Amino acid sequence: MTDSSQHQKHQATISTTDSLADAPVGTTIAVSFHDVDRVQAQAAPSSVNNWEYFNGALLAVCFQYGNHHTVEGTAVMIGVGLALSAKHVFDEHRDALAAGEAVMFCFGLRPNGVLDIWHCYRMMTHNSGEFGDLELLSLTLVSDMPADHHFSLLSLTTRKPQPGEPVTVVGFRFEDSASRDSVHDPVALAGQMYLSQGAAGAFSYPIHDSVLAPYPTIEIFSGSLGGMSGGAVFDVNGHVVGITSLGLQGDDQQGPTLAAWWMSAYFWRPEPTWPAGLYQAGAAISEMPELVRIVGREHVQVLNEPQFALADWK
Repeated sequence: MTDSSQHQKHQATISTTDSLADAPVGTTIAVSFHDVDRVQAQAAPSSVNNWEYFNGALLAVCFQYGNHHTVEGTAVMIGVGLALSAKHVFDEHRDALAAGEAVMFCFGLRPNGVLDIWHCYRMMTHNSGEFGDLELLSLTLVSDMPADHHFSLLSLTTRKPQPGEPVTVVGFRFEDSASRDSVHDPVALAGQMYLSQGAAGAFSYPIHDSVLAPYPTIEIFSGSLGGMSGGAVFDVNGHVVGITSLGLQGDDQQGPTLAAWWMSAYFWRPEPTWPAGLYQAGAAISEMPELVRIVGREHVQVLNEPQFALADWK
């Protein structure tokens, strides 16, 4: 992946901030939406070293049980403190999180080795299959506020990939978990960012099948690895069309992969509280044009929420 991606700048002013992020009342947050460059990649996942390319917008999902840490998925930052991931990444941890036996953090790498660390304080999903293998995370920044108060986000799109066009899958995989002897010790986690690319296959709506994927999916003829679940699936324009959900692997690791169509969450109302004053109470992610970029929003016709009609567009 190269470093020549385009950005669109938006500004938002918050009235106050969480005490964990050291920024005064009235701080202006600069937001840039990251359109990912086209890349050439193989169908089998390969590791890449330039994690900083996403400038903190692609997140690794880490679960902490006492002094034990494990990274088991990926998440996509679509708003400041608002990230999409795959529902199944969290299923075996839900009871422990609810009981306070586990804590969840996300982290993303910026240039020069700077790490953004986020604490997840709220999770939103739907058990109904029609809403897909999706989880919406509300996050609080617990590392230092960036000196320039700038956050990079990934752009969503309502466009469905055309059959045969190249689609890119990006996510993390961490092989091992790690423990530390005390809260003063650093945690060493070994992992990689992986990338694969393949032709878009069938778009399945309202479900792919009743067993493996009873929700809307986009098929990609490339592979994905455990840990890449929840990662970003990009179309040829560098916009997020879905979230990595299920990899069907053969010996050649060339898939296919099924992505959960992100549009299943179009009307979800997460009500994030960090940064305080930034998000309007009760707003759906489709109603946050300055905070969540949805390319092709004008092609969506709202019927009877949560029903909508989507025009095909290129």
